[in-house]
Amino acid sequence: MKLSHLLVFIAMLWLSSCATIPTVTPVAPVATAKPPEVAITKSQTAKRLERSSSHSEVRDIENLSIGDVILITEPDTHKQYDDSRYDFPITMNSRVEGWIDYFTGRGRQHMERYLGRSSRYIPRMKEVFKNAGMPEDLVYLALIESGFNLRARSRAKAVGPWQFIKGTGSRYGLEINSWIDERRDPIRSTQAAANYLKDLYLMFESWYLAAAAYNAGEYKILRAIESLKTNNFWAISQTSAIRRETKDYIPKLISAAIIAKNPKKYGFEDVAYLDPLEFDTLQVDSPVHLRDIAKVVDAPEDDIFDLNPELIHHRIPPHFKTYELRVPTGSTALVKRYIASGPKSSLPVKNITSYTVRRGDTLDRIARKYRVSTAQLADINGLTEKARLRPGQDLVVTESSRIPNRPRATSSVSAPTPEVTASGEFITHTVKRGDSLWSISEKYNVTVQQIFQWNALHKSRIHPGKKLKIGKL
Repeated sequence: MKLSHLLVFIAMLWLSSCATIPTVTPVAPVATAKPPEVAITKSQTAKRLERSSSHSEVRDIENLSIGDVILITEPDTHKQYDDSRYDFPITMNSRVEGWIDYFTGRGRQHMERYLGRSSRYIPRMKEVFKNAGMPEDLVYLALIESGFNLRARSRAKAVGPWQFIKGTGSRYGLEINSWIDERRDPIRSTQAAANYLKDLYLMFESWYLAAAAYNAGEYKILRAIESLKTNNFWAISQTSAIRRETKDYIPKLISAAIIAKNPKKYGFEDVAYLDPLEFDTLQVDSPVHLRDIAKVVDAPEDDIFDLNPELIHHRIPPHFKTYELRVPTGSTALVKRYIASGPKSSLPVKNITSYTVRRGDTLDRIARKYRVSTAQLADINGLTEKARLRPGQDLVVTESSRIPNRPRATSSVSAPTPEVTASGEFITHTVKRGDSLWSISEKYNVTVQQIFQWNALHKSRIHPGKKLKIGKL
């Protein structure tokens, strides 16, 4: 009986335990459960993006467009902006947003001043780019270069709204001497900038690289492309191949365009915009001073100076037969009457030549050499008699020899017509290893545009052995 009681007791315990099994929480199986399939997909994607910077995937990235690369490496924020309002590529990333933050924050006063000036020059500058078949939004390069300051001068001696150095400015048709510096002319310098940027685009086939080369120089960008084996500006800017200034150049340009086209959105509601540049022109054959013109038309001197900013001494050069002068709208008749009946300048207008100052030269020594008075030599060059001269400086002097009487350049500065050369003749250049269109253009003192048109090229890539026609200008 005792055994039977024991068996009954064990059976009751077993039944009791079975009844409670469904209410027990299965902790252990959850801890070892397989993760959902979606978790595996996200993990693989993360690892794939992490590997995108590895050497094995660099080639794949190089084959992507700039936009595709930005979508991989930066947050996709470009949909926040109306890209249709721009004819220059607008890419949004953290670096562009950083410059927007700067221009609306610590650099706000600078941007407000630049925007105020921009309205005076942008309409005519955009017209120049439009006529050249170029993106009109490239005018905002002048904003980040100089803030539209016509008399801006850098430590590297770059001058004007487009910050041309003397060599590049002269190459693209700007006259630069002791009397005239057309780098300061907002229209002629813009025409030169449009031609220069067009050449750069023909070389690099990318507006970002063209603008970067405008800042850093063509060879710097060419070397970066060659060493990194990529023509992606954003990829190049992640390396030490270019300077910090050039890395920031494109983000600054994009941010400037965005703010300038959306000023109220970024808090620039009270900008004191200047009136657009308006003027009449007339041909003047006397070396009059702009101060006298201001009196005749009853206008502030600074207004007349700003219409003709290329005139270094505020006087029409005496060695030009005629000069195209800009005057306030509606004042042409007054100026013509003054030129015809007013007192003539005592400055000599004949026997004019130029002289390049050498080390040790003084006004007295040069005046004795050309048998003129020191006062006359100083006056004709807009200097004081005690002015110190610097080697390389160009002076205008009189002499008894031939009279050069150069005509004034026309108001439209453009690249020479590519289809026709001065002599009508061509030479043949055989491309060598290491040659580029830019190096060839420099060698023969022609433009890249001319080489393109003379040879009916469609791309800037050239290979050793290719023969190119080069016109004799």
